[in-house]
Amino acid sequence: MSKSKNNPNKQENQKNIPNYEFPQVSAPEKKRIRDYDFKKPKKFTKEHLRCLNTVNENIIRIFSSNISSMLRAFCEIEMLKMEECRYMEYLNMLPDKTFIGLISMNIAESTSDDCTVIVHFPSTVNYFLIDILLGGDGHGYNLSRGFTEIEIAILDNFYKKITGFFAESWKSLMDVNCELYGNETNPRLAQFISLDDSVIVLSFQIKIRDIVDKFSFCIPSISLDEMLRTTLTKNAKNNKPEDEKEKIRREAISSSLNDSAMELTAVLDTVMLDVHDIVSLEVSDVIQLKKKIDDNIILTVEGEPKFSAKLGDRKIKKSVKICDIVSTAEINEFNNI
Repeated sequence: MSKSKNNPNKQENQKNIPNYEFPQVSAPEKKRIRDYDFKKPKKFTKEHLRCLNTVNENIIRIFSSNISSMLRAFCEIEMLKMEECRYMEYLNMLPDKTFIGLISMNIAESTSDDCTVIVHFPSTVNYFLIDILLGGDGHGYNLSRGFTEIEIAILDNFYKKITGFFAESWKSLMDVNCELYGNETNPRLAQFISLDDSVIVLSFQIKIRDIVDKFSFCIPSISLDEMLRTTLTKNAKNNKPEDEKEKIRREAISSSLNDSAMELTAVLDTVMLDVHDIVSLEVSDVIQLKKKIDDNIILTVEGEPKFSAKLGDRKIKKSVKICDIVSTAEINEFNNI
């Protein structure tokens, strides 16, 4: 058998072949697809949500300071989430034995109908509040029972103050009227809108001593959308460009000043005289001035020097011709004499 011999030229050509590195193609990222409910579409735009973020910041600031002073304990509040859901879904998140307040809310000086806002604080906070206000140490808050009539009366007073804080939180966005008109200890009985209607839920986390829980506000989407649209439309009409507003302001000032009457005085000169000389002045006395006959005189507007003018005659009457704006030196000379 014959053995194959290595070809040196072939080996040399193999060495000269360049090594190409092909880039690795990464697998395409999987896109997150969320189901969209066409029967209940989202009603709120990003602009509306930005408006509500302002309200959320005010709620955190106002509620934390006022609740701390009411309960004599440090209260810390944080924003958890803001979501749009069905009213039935919100009621299912609430426990059966709890306390909710019903707030009537509408825009001040508006003919729109009132909307009902639900405010819910957890039972731990409610029992902590009751224990503190009745002289306790605030440790008996882990209770699973319902509320007595006395406890409901105490909570009703507390929720009225919460209603005032809630109205104050909206002032930076719109002026609203809020009033607590009722309460419920069973959320299933709060049927002021349809269970399938859309609502906006503002959820916050509250920390008081050892208590870490969350409270929420539930606002009907239809009512809130109408209120925000009314406010945004009103603000859009009022927010004109600065240049246009400044032009309108100047025109208004000019229009009001056009009909104003002002005294214009031509001052020939000023001299210093003793009281004795002034008392002894008589008819035909001559007072010598410092100015020459062809020097400029001063014109004053309401006693303030404004113009430099020439004295002359026009149609057998004395007249003055405005030559220039009075200089700083002339103003100082006029005021110092």
